[in-house]
Amino acid sequence: MRPLVLRAVALAAATLALHGPAAAQNLGSLYDAARGYDASYQAARAQADATTARGEQARAGILPQVGFAASASRTDSDIRTPVGTGPRDFSTTQVGVQATQAIYRPANWASYRQGQRQAALALAQLQLAEQDLIVRVGQAYFDLLSAEDNLRLIRAQKASVAEQRATAQRNFDVGNATVTDQREAQARYDLVVAQEIAAENDRQVRQVALDQLVGRSGATPWAPTGAALPAPPQPADLA
Repeated sequence: MRPLVLRAVALAAATLALHGPAAAQNLGSLYDAARGYDASYQAARAQADATTARGEQARAGILPQVGFAASASRTDSDIRTPVGTGPRDFSTTQVGVQATQAIYRPANWASYRQGQRQAALALAQLQLAEQDLIVRVGQAYFDLLSAEDNLRLIRAQKASVAEQRATAQRNFDVGNATVTDQREAQARYDLVVAQEIAAENDRQVRQVALDQLVGRSGATPWAPTGAALPAPPQPADLA
């Protein structure tokens, strides 16, 4: 599951990279930024590292125990006898290695197996956190693109309605239209202005959500400029 999702993210990032401006960030770069900033993912990774380390500690209980010891000493002495005096110096060096292997320690083996299962569980939880992060970054990324598209659409509608309002005003001024027509055109213009304000607010909310997720201010996603044609299913057969 995870390789397929990561490939999908990479494919989407490459597609957007072909059509986006140089100042924007693609989906892959924003996902990498989120991996280094998102608190929930960082917590899952730290937990996985700690659990793996505890598993290695439990593994040490079933491995051979090896001890190494070494010592060196030197003795300097003067020997005095009735026949004369002379030095007697000698050195002593000791090196020892001791290895022990437990034959039957069921508690250690139980701890080892428990540590292995806990490590596997922590790895699965980390992968789940990665999947969740991919979904959240992709959702925030495309939500912002959608909000920007909606804002552009409403602004285009505003320009069109403004022309209609101006036409209605001119016709009213020369007596070719009634005041009702002029006021209806003004009402349509006021409505699209309100829609523009709402769309701009929504875009700002989506921007803040993406910025908080990736830890950057003013994150700008690359927007595809060409027609996006999804590939048909393979095989294209309901059965």
